[in-house]
Amino acid sequence: MTKPNESSINPTELIESLKPLRILKLGTCTNVSGKHKLTYHIGCDDAAVIHYRIYENSGGGYFSTEWVTLDAMLRAIKAGPKPTTSFALYELFKGKSVNTPAFLLAALLSEGLMQIHPDEQRCYLAIDPTSFITDIKQLIASNINIEVAPKPKKQHQRVALIAAGPVNTNLKKRSGRPLDSAKLKEG
Repeated sequence: MTKPNESSINPTELIESLKPLRILKLGTCTNVSGKHKLTYHIGCDDAAVIHYRIYENSGGGYFSTEWVTLDAMLRAIKAGPKPTTSFALYELFKGKSVNTPAFLLAALLSEGLMQIHPDEQRCYLAIDPTSFITDIKQLIASNINIEVAPKPKKQHQRVALIAAGPVNTNLKKRSGRPLDSAKLKEG
């Protein structure tokens, strides 16, 4: 039996808390391609552990809204391939949306926890998180708790069509040559 790697991610860190997390900060940024706007939240639990989640995407890509600890993301980046890409965060979302790791990377870039690699295209470097953590701990100590209205659940397109009711099938007939049944019988 092999022992788990010490740098592996603890699955319990990925499970959304039973109690709602306290939202400390709302942020917006573009995704890493710069095409769409993302909204993310930074929050904390009762033990003052810092969490991130992606909340909205102006583009059409699916993503997970579950909370992920900052520690889990930083460990994944440290243990991941170098130079760093969003692939380092994929293990946090196995079997889930493939967009979420790249969206979280964009949020980390926005908060100054990552920077664009100067030599490698589409690669990033981790930045010392001390300053960021100090700022977030001040928000934790301030007892701020930003209220965010729950997002309405999206209906699957088929459910929306069924809910809309029957479709009117009384469409006007298109103009054209009428079918002459007499000519069919002759031939």
